[in-house]
Amino acid sequence: MAEKTTDTLIAQALEAEKKEGLGVALAQLREAGKKNPDDQKIIFYTASLLEKSKNYPAALGYYQRIAEMHEKIPPDVALGMARCLLASKRTDRAQKLFDLLNEKAPKNKEVLLGLAACKRLQKDLETAEKLAREALQMDPAFMPARHEMAQVLFAKDKFDEALAAVEQNVFREDLHGDSLDLWMLKLRERKREKYMQDQLEKLSSKYPKKVEFIFAYGVVANRAGEITLALPALKRANEMLPNNSKILYEMGVVERIMGNIEKSQDLIRQSLTLRADFPPGLRTYGVDHKYVYGDEEFRRLNRVLANFTEMSPEDAVQMHFALAKALDDVGDLDASFAHYGVGGAKKRRIETYNEKTNARLFQIMAKVVSKPFFESNTEKGCDSDIPVFILGMPRSGTSLIEQILSSHPDIFGAGELKIMTGVIENISVGPTRLRLNDVEPAFPYEENASYEARGRRYVEQLTRLAPKPYKRIADKMPGNFNFVGLIHKILPNAKIIHSHRHPVETCLSCYRILFAEGQQWSYNLRELGRYYKRYWRLMQHWEETLPGVMFEMRYEDTVADVEGQARAVIDFLGLEWTDSCLKFYETDRPVKTASASQVRKPIYNTSVNRWKKYEKYLAPLLEELGDVPEQYEKKLEAGRK
Repeated sequence: MAEKTTDTLIAQALEAEKKEGLGVALAQLREAGKKNPDDQKIIFYTASLLEKSKNYPAALGYYQRIAEMHEKIPPDVALGMARCLLASKRTDRAQKLFDLLNEKAPKNKEVLLGLAACKRLQKDLETAEKLAREALQMDPAFMPARHEMAQVLFAKDKFDEALAAVEQNVFREDLHGDSLDLWMLKLRERKREKYMQDQLEKLSSKYPKKVEFIFAYGVVANRAGEITLALPALKRANEMLPNNSKILYEMGVVERIMGNIEKSQDLIRQSLTLRADFPPGLRTYGVDHKYVYGDEEFRRLNRVLANFTEMSPEDAVQMHFALAKALDDVGDLDASFAHYGVGGAKKRRIETYNEKTNARLFQIMAKVVSKPFFESNTEKGCDSDIPVFILGMPRSGTSLIEQILSSHPDIFGAGELKIMTGVIENISVGPTRLRLNDVEPAFPYEENASYEARGRRYVEQLTRLAPKPYKRIADKMPGNFNFVGLIHKILPNAKIIHSHRHPVETCLSCYRILFAEGQQWSYNLRELGRYYKRYWRLMQHWEETLPGVMFEMRYEDTVADVEGQARAVIDFLGLEWTDSCLKFYETDRPVKTASASQVRKPIYNTSVNRWKKYEKYLAPLLEELGDVPEQYEKKLEAGRK
């Protein structure tokens, strides 16, 4: 049988890309490359596909192989190298190549685009905009230039103009993939998830054959906690584009939330088979995998570690937390905590955190929502008794409480909801109006909605989430602890459950988790300790201001006597007892937190006093906490007498 020509091999690989995905196409080209190691066409198309899959270090290596075969680098190869250097944030080297290309072939739209991106990264936004506009004028249909223009406008804080530009690339059948990613990122930053989800739903319906829209809709629906919408969309995307690592990973994430841990691990394993160096997959898989020295999963982490310096900052953070968990499992605590520290520091550089602004909210609540406020304010709230708030620090046992409650036939656990902040934004508190900012308000400022209207709006949004009518619906957003006084004011008949856990245990658990969003205070031990102390003082304020309003539920007491605590909380909610609450680990429902696998198991006490094992690494935290752990232990002991 005659050997296949180079053109045939490349054509087959490109056809495989359309039908089976980049992974299959790359595998075919790499196999062809083994038989034809010096074939420049095969090397070039391999580099192109690697660049398309955003594996820029590997793509650069292939482009460089071709460059080494020539005295003068071919322009298309130099352009590929420049793009990969730029994508890897090696901006100075990229610009030198783009400048050389521009000298040889001025007015090339690809080169102008690259120069615009270099100038943007160097903060020369005026020059970047000029170059991007020039490229776009040369070819008004050139979507990468419009994408670059949008990035420049976002950087110049011209949000509306930038959004309009990027939406020209997104709201179309031949969408620009990077523009879709940018659009989603910027809308998330502006807390406009509802707009994004609505638009993706429309686009999925308008262009039913575009897997990008269907996949994006599934991802956004999952982030919003709407699992019943997310999973079908992701399954449909998987049918349309099988063997795609990102789709398989997101399906694995949803299955994990649904409680199907084995299925989740299998899907993420498949994703890693297609792309072994996918940091989010490695970290998520490791959450429910017990590492041992020498196992394949541990070796895979160390292989990926070789490319650490080439990773994006976001991927590097994922890898630090993945490695920290693995090293913790095998008992190398020194190395584990080194990775937690470095990973947390990198996370804090990516997501800014203003501790003074954060502390101000605590101060305002304690000062304004106080006893005089309740004594003088006679405005009525909504009288619904459906809402149940489970609040406290993250990792304090809130998921366990929700799982116990959700095992009762009259209670629906709605998960961690972002409704309350929007409902209370701009609320009148005495002579002032509360401005949280950075949230999408449920009411326009000029309306100055009443307490009753705000409470009613909350209940309307809450009840829409339940598949049928329930007597109680639980909102398990831990951060609602900030608003206990306002919650009680707008919903005086709502039940509030305060979840406690040992301060050091809670903080340690927060520190070792890479949260999906927010909680920036958790990545530095000193900031974490100070945050916990502010929380502790605010909860004391609520207890003194509103005695008897909150039901105090301590994790250690629940572990010691699950039935006694479960009966007490069900009685607090005014419902009849049912033994199903004792089999909470069998309840089939989504759990969208880091505790997704723990709440599927019977009560265990291995997480009580676990922090002692790590005490030598926690000195900054313990110093900031001061006597708070001792106060907690005294309260715990007093409650048991």
